[in-house]
Amino acid sequence: MYIRVTTNSKGTAYYHLVESYRDQGKVRQRTLLSLGRVEDGKLEQLAEAISKHTDKISVFNIAKEVDVKDTYILGPLLVLERMMDELGLSSCLSMLQRKHKKLQFDLKRVIFTQLCSRFVKPVSKLSLYDNWLGRMYPGMVEHETAIQHIYRSLDLLHDHKEEIEKYLFSYGKNLFDISVDVVLYDLTTLRFESTRTDMGDLRQFGYSKEMRSDCTQVVLGLLTDTEGIPLCFEVHPGNTFEGNTLDGIVDRISQKLVIRRFIFVADRGLFSMANLEHIKKRNGEFIVGLKMGTLKQHIQKGFYDLERFTWINPDLAICETTLDEDRCIITWSRTRADRDRKAREEVLGKINLTLASPKPISKKFITNRAYKKYLLVRNEAQCTLNQKAIIEDAKKDGFFGIITNVKEMPASEIVSNYKELWRIEDAFGEMKGMLKSRPMFHWTDHRIIGHLMLCFLSHFCEAHLTKRLRKSGLLQSSKAVDNKIIKERPLTAKQAMEELNQVMAVPVRIRTETIWIRTDIPSNAIKLLKAIGMPIPPKIIPQNHKM
Repeated sequence: MYIRVTTNSKGTAYYHLVESYRDQGKVRQRTLLSLGRVEDGKLEQLAEAISKHTDKISVFNIAKEVDVKDTYILGPLLVLERMMDELGLSSCLSMLQRKHKKLQFDLKRVIFTQLCSRFVKPVSKLSLYDNWLGRMYPGMVEHETAIQHIYRSLDLLHDHKEEIEKYLFSYGKNLFDISVDVVLYDLTTLRFESTRTDMGDLRQFGYSKEMRSDCTQVVLGLLTDTEGIPLCFEVHPGNTFEGNTLDGIVDRISQKLVIRRFIFVADRGLFSMANLEHIKKRNGEFIVGLKMGTLKQHIQKGFYDLERFTWINPDLAICETTLDEDRCIITWSRTRADRDRKAREEVLGKINLTLASPKPISKKFITNRAYKKYLLVRNEAQCTLNQKAIIEDAKKDGFFGIITNVKEMPASEIVSNYKELWRIEDAFGEMKGMLKSRPMFHWTDHRIIGHLMLCFLSHFCEAHLTKRLRKSGLLQSSKAVDNKIIKERPLTAKQAMEELNQVMAVPVRIRTETIWIRTDIPSNAIKLLKAIGMPIPPKIIPQNHKM
């Protein structure tokens, strides 16, 4: 057995562990393991590291038996372990462990195992136990855990939900320096593959943002800061009206976040005077999208007069007015105007196709919310385009309103804070997409909240990874094409974590010793490690590495 140096078509040299054997009387060689690219001093370093596990001078020259039949996922585990330590999650779970002295499993390791699953392969808790536990590096995850320990950990996440949220929010912060926090708020629905509503209060039928009327659901209210870091969440029954989630929210969030003052930012789906009163009556402050079309005509009239606006630049203008005692910030942007015009033209195109068709006009067409404002309906069989309504609608292209009771903040800053709401939409996309928070397979209310708490913690780690990437300036991904580096789209935490899934731990058994060797780390995954200040892990994994 020996080490061979091979060179690929691009001229890059690699070390390979090669074994000679006889086949039908002929001497042949076979590659047992790739040991990475040739670098100065790397071979000596590798031999020295391996020699520590044997009392022989050169293990490569005397080994007669090498077994490399299994590989284990390693990359995401290393990153998540570090993030849990730095963000306070490890210390928080250790604190909870001390509160439950009779707990018969390691809570931190069981939660860590489930968090890793969210990034490696989001599956049900049962599938994790049956199929995925054994695929992750055993030095870090809890391979010996029982299925009841996984479910019990969810119960503990439910029981200590408020405590965990408070701990993570305050970890590493000087609360005396926190005077104002802008809090972004939005709602979404998460479905179950079930129609049963008799197992608790949360699983109910309701208006589904996923357009799944055949499934029960819950309503998830998520709060993040302006950098997209999730702060806390609330769960409501699936039939809860969005506006009803605001009653008492100022008190609840103030208790959770322990701050002197916060400014509540939400989109216009939550706008109504009653909803704003829920916030005002607890001396809360808000920046909320304004449904201008629902206001009386004499109030709306001044909203669409560009002569009253101040031009910030050739593509953006702002006008400030009042609505009762609140401030109204009306904006006009060229980008929004183009988007509104194209959306209307698309709808009108569909209407014209239907009107030109010889088929009878359906009732569903006439009552369609997107269509009916552009139609003049004479009877169920005859309708035409309402040209006056189309002209009036075109006059409103590009305008958008915001209502706020924040007095001292400049209008431009109000608009800037409102525009950050895309971050919470992005958070919902990550929780539903990459982290697979739904469909849910739990039955009882406390298990549902425990599962969502697990998804919250997963997104908490991911959001901090994204923040580190953004601040490090390493947001540009790249790939090699014909030996040239080609820059692509911005690098995301999702993309980097997917590449980290390719980093494996390989157990190499040499006689009676087992040496763990990691595979090479892709370039974008290395950028993520640099962004979080994590050194490149050694090629030979220390045997004492344990979570």
